Amino acid sequence: MYKLSRILTSSISIPKNLLSHHAVCAFKTRHVSALYITGDKARENYVTLQPYLDFKGTFENIELLSNSIEKRKMNIDLKKIQQMFENFKSKAKQIENVEKEREAIAKQLKEMGKVKDSSSNVETINQLKENGKDLRNKLKSLKQDFYPVEDEFCQAFLHLPNLLDRQCPEGEHERILYRSKLSETQPQTQSHMQHTDLISFYDNSRYYLMKEAAKFDIFCTDALVKYFLQNENFKQTCNPDFVRCVLLEANATSLENYHKVEEQHLQNKLNCAYLTGGGSFESYLGAVTKLCVYPSVIPLKYICSGRLYEKSSPAEPASLYTATQTNAVQTFVACQNAQQSEEHMETILNRCVDFYKSFANLHFRIVYVKAADLMPSESLRAQIEVYSPHEKRYICVGRVSNYTDYVSKRILFTMREQKDYKFLHLVGGPILFTTRLIAALIECQEPLDYKKLMSNLKLKQHQQQQSSNPSTNTTNTSNKMFEEFQSLFK
Repeated sequence: MYKLSRILTSSISIPKNLLSHHAVCAFKTRHVSALYITGDKARENYVTLQPYLDFKGTFENIELLSNSIEKRKMNIDLKKIQQMFENFKSKAKQIENVEKEREAIAKQLKEMGKVKDSSSNVETINQLKENGKDLRNKLKSLKQDFYPVEDEFCQAFLHLPNLLDRQCPEGEHERILYRSKLSETQPQTQSHMQHTDLISFYDNSRYYLMKEAAKFDIFCTDALVKYFLQNENFKQTCNPDFVRCVLLEANATSLENYHKVEEQHLQNKLNCAYLTGGGSFESYLGAVTKLCVYPSVIPLKYICSGRLYEKSSPAEPASLYTATQTNAVQTFVACQNAQQSEEHMETILNRCVDFYKSFANLHFRIVYVKAADLMPSESLRAQIEVYSPHEKRYICVGRVSNYTDYVSKRILFTMREQKDYKFLHLVGGPILFTTRLIAALIECQEPLDYKKLMSNLKLKQHQQQQSSNPSTNTTNTSNKMFEEFQSLFK
């Protein structure tokens, strides 16, 4: 039995040499952005990405934006940002006028160069050259004065949140979408932490799952991924565990959520790496940044399983519910408009209901999170929560968010339609945190039987078909995926 426990151990720990000794500063203390770099800082840091800043579209919906800021309880002075915008436009106009004057002088000098030399012509040319030098110096001075104005305004603009979806609760309470039947008699149960035969827990960053818990941790994610592949035609991907700062900022993710990686030879000091895990939403963004696709390949529907590293609140008692690292299943959908994004979000949630209903003793619900708890990039978030009989509260085991085209504008993810380019709407999120689910199942006295789970999801026949001819199946799948990848660039 001792050997079996060692073999069936799932090790969950974070390499300490990958993590920074100092907590990364939040946006409010980050003086320089990796997402938007002004010309004066470009000498030391190269520009990785230049986001599309939709000034017109943002300030046209000023009432909706103001409502979004108010309901989210964000400390943003919108009137001050509007004043900064007017100052920004004024100084940008001055630079534009000087550049036009320089272009006019350059054009005039070019025309006069074609005329034969004369004393009056030489004097005029000299005078124009002097004017050109003065304008060059003036332009240099204007740009130096403009950089801090540009930097201050653009950083403030990038901190403006997404507009709220009409379904987002604006009050102090969440809105319940679905709730499974709760047993009338709730037995007194032990904490999952007391099951030391299944869990060896040291702290939030280091714990071990053993025996059937270790098996379930692996095969549970596999079952959910296959369920989406079989029923919704999602494509499975494998994502990187590390994400650059520029993508976190593009998604308006607080840098405190993840662990900063120490790098010895970092070329761009602003664009450092963070340990997010391949099961994070941000791990998808690098693949679609600056990507332009055609309508024929839309919607793009991807799913993956991998690690997810999210810091938890130190105020909460340490347990599997607050563990830093977990296995997760992540979804990512790119579609054309708001209506399609709502439909895809509803489809993902319906499949999640089917998955969590397969556990007989588990009580769960799906809620729309209130506006004050949303990330700035989220327009709407649906959260999957299971009930912990021991802690007498609901625990989040997954979520799905609607980002509209907010993130796509920042990473330049577009669709080409004839001669126009449209920014895609994004939907996605981790729909399963396995460690939290395992903890809840243990407390609910639900057997950690992954074979029964796969049977409930009707995946057994699908597995047998694959195992009957694995080599042919693998070849056909690889060829199909390669053809689909090529079609993105046709």
